[in-house]
Amino acid sequence: MNRREQGFTLIEIIFVVFIIGMAVSVISISVGGNALAERSKKEAETFLLQANYVAEQSVLKGETHGLFVELRPAQGIDAQEQWCYQWRRVRDRQWQDVPELTQHCLDEGLVIEFYVDEELWEYDPELEYQEPVLGFFPSGDASGEIEINILADQLQSDGDEETQRFELEISGELRWINEEKRLEAERRGR
Repeated sequence: MNRREQGFTLIEIIFVVFIIGMAVSVISISVGGNALAERSKKEAETFLLQANYVAEQSVLKGETHGLFVELRPAQGIDAQEQWCYQWRRVRDRQWQDVPELTQHCLDEGLVIEFYVDEELWEYDPELEYQEPVLGFFPSGDASGEIEINILADQLQSDGDEETQRFELEISGELRWINEEKRLEAERRGR
């Protein structure tokens, strides 16, 4: 009696694995959402936490804190320019890094913008000394009315990303506009 062994051929297994891989990638794209939008929201959370910490430390320790921003040039063939910021405080009449907050660079493809008194702040790499973009003072006040936006670079964006917007009032209150709108919509939906 001729007994034929049954099983799957290598071609059949490769074909099934290929179909499963395609299904997983389609599902991850549809469920995963917009990666740049998620990264901008994560960066907004980081910025808010650091800014609130610095504002509290200004009052508690009686120190002036400032936010210094720079645009790092692209390093390498596929690299892009990268926005970085560092919180500093005044000690011994000079700006010193806040040791517990190291320099933070946004993910590639994200941009941070500042509108100081409704005018777009622009980074000037030619300046030997950069002034802080914003500051917090021991009185609890801030350096002015400033709008801060974290958004996808227009070259990287497909236009669906939501700009993460903050407003800093001269009273020192920092408001995350997107989060306030989201929470308000949740309250109304209940």
